Amino acid sequence: MHVMNYYTEHRYLEPRDLTPARTPERYAAVVGTAVLSTEHEITGRDGEHWQFYVDTGNGVRYQVDVNIQSSDGEATEMYVGAENLDPAGVTPDEPFGSPQYGIFPAALSYAGIGLADAMFQSVDSVRIRQQLEAALAQSSFVAVYGFVFDDGGARGKGIHETHLNVAHTDEDGALAVYSKDANGQPQRTWFFFKFAEDHIAAR
Repeated sequence: MHVMNYYTEHRYLEPRDLTPARTPERYAAVVGTAVLSTEHEITGRDGEHWQFYVDTGNGVRYQVDVNIQSSDGEATEMYVGAENLDPAGVTPDEPFGSPQYGIFPAALSYAGIGLADAMFQSVDSVRIRQQLEAALAQSSFVAVYGFVFDDGGARGKGIHETHLNVAHTDEDGALAVYSKDANGQPQRTWFFFKFAEDHIAAR
């Protein structure tokens, strides 16, 4: 009795006309400089988004998708928090000055850093866009937390789900914008987002 072996009985011609394939998504932080000239709104990836690009060096650019409305029209809520940072070289875990750009393993939990539903306010898409535009225009660099993907090709890299992710522990999304205030003091401004129907689980 002949038992067919999948690996030996199947034969394939040499692949032709292959197109770049989407890679599995993974949670990470994208760090680089914001490219303000690329700002625009899009509809897709489960809702309406405001999109811009971040250059991570060596000619690599990631598109950033920030939800401004969910696919079902549910309101987007936002909380903005600012903190002063030590100058470069003073505190190792606050790398202001010349950051290392690229894609890095990360972890971020809204509940873990003390955020609560009551801190968030419902905001319209215009306000989200205006506040982010103003912050990015003054930024030295930005760190974006979310799920990265690569759809293939030169323009296929991106990061999305930059909001509370109730289905993923310690994998919430956010934007951290690094800049300097009027006195030259380094600071970091956090933009946290969630949908009205999603709730931060208490720890």
